[in-house]
Formats: sequence, structure tokens, C-alpha cells
Amino acid sequence: MTPASVDPAASRPRPATPTDVSAAIAERRRRENRRRRLLVSGVAVLLALALGLVWLVRFSPLLSARQVEVRGASMVSQDQVVEAAQVPLGTPLATLDTQPVAERVAGALAPVEKVRVTTSLPRTVRIEVTERTAVFLRQSGSQYQSVDHAGVVFASSARPTKGAVLVRTDTVDNRLLSDIATVVQSLPPQLRGQVQVVQATGPDHITLALSKGRTVVWGSAAASNEKVPVLMTLLGQKATVFDVSSPGSPSTR
Repeated sequence: MTPASVDPAASRPRPATPTDVSAAIAERRRRENRRRRLLVSGVAVLLALALGLVWLVRFSPLLSARQVEVRGASMVSQDQVVEAAQVPLGTPLATLDTQPVAERVAGALAPVEKVRVTTSLPRTVRIEVTERTAVFLRQSGSQYQSVDHAGVVFASSARPTKGAVLVRTDTVDNRLLSDIATVVQSLPPQLRGQVQVVQATGPDHITLALSKGRTVVWGSAAASNEKVPVLMTLLGQKATVFDVSSPGSPSTR
């Protein structure tokens, strides 16, 4: 049987005609244009979303200050804190400057020692206050003024608080009041309970009047923690005056 003959020319690829080349180029351009349009559309969508988010956060009334929440207040009322804060309601939370709010509260309310202002979406401004703690009471006429560790007078009452250390001094010097607070804070409970009154005429002239007619010449607030153990030892001696102003060379009489 004679094998069929194959025409070599028939098995070769047909040469591309100018029409075929033009069609391929046109198709490639269409694909590139389609990708370009998709890319531009995607960028436009992302940009629109970003602009919308910026508007929502920084300008929209949906995320603006609408209510004020107060925490930690007991000596002052929540209404007092809100009034002092003067929060600009309606301001977008993202642009609200909290520092001036904190400064207004701390400056207007003496019992407030520290203020922390934060925001909480969608519409809350939160004010957390830390109030001062009295270290001693300063007697001023018929009033008893609460003084904290920094020598700040922050409250006044007609009656002394039970168990509080009473101080008599004419000074209004914040530094001296702070020195007195340092002395009082250094006293252990068993010694503090014996203090009837603390007197101070100057930074180097602080004295403690104890029960049973005893007097402690403390001197300045310097080295108060060193003076305490020295005084505790001296109190075991029969004396009425105990001088620990120089803890390295104490004396009694």
C-alpha cells in the first residue's frame, strides 16, 4: 500500500497578514485600556473612601462631643467639674484639644490635684479627676483647713476631722506648709497618735506638742526619716523636751 503523500507547505503556519497584526494590536490595546480603567476606578473608590472617612472623623456631627462623663469626684460635684471644664460641645472628637479642658478643671477646683481628659467614640468626653488627700489640718480662726502633701490648702470646715494632725501656724507660705506635711508624713502611726498639735514659726522651727506635756524640737523638715527612729529611742527617757533637730546629736531635758 502506497503511503499518502503530505504537502509540506500545508503543514506550515499561515503567515500573518497585515489584517491579523492590526487585530492583535487592537486587542492588546483594549486589554491595556480595560486594566487602566479598572486601576483608575479602584484608586478613585479608595480615594473617595479615604475622604469620606476623614470627613466622618474630623467634620461630621456624628462623631462630635455631645456628652461629658465625670469620674473620681467626691469632694466636688460632677456638675462643678462639667461647669469648670467648659467642654466645647459639638466639636468633632478628633479635633478636640483636651489639654485646655484639663487645665480649666485643675485651675478652678482646689480639691482636684490631677485631671485626665479622654474621648470615647461616638460622642463622649471623659474627665477623670484625682482629688487631694489631707495630710494635716491647719487651724485658721474658727476654721480647719485641709492641706495636702504639697502644702496646698484645698478645703475648709468648721469642725476638725477625727484623727487628723492639727497644725497651728500663721504662715500661708506654700513651701513651709509643704515642709510641715513632710514632717507629718514621716511620723509612724504610733507616734502620730500622740501628737496634739504641730507648731511652725519658720522652715527651721517646727515643733511637736505630744501628749503628757512633752515637746519635740524637730527643726527643719530635712532628714525627717532619720529623726523618727532617734525620737522613738529618746521617748523612752524621762524628759519633757526632746531635741532631734540634729539627729546626729540629739538631746533631752
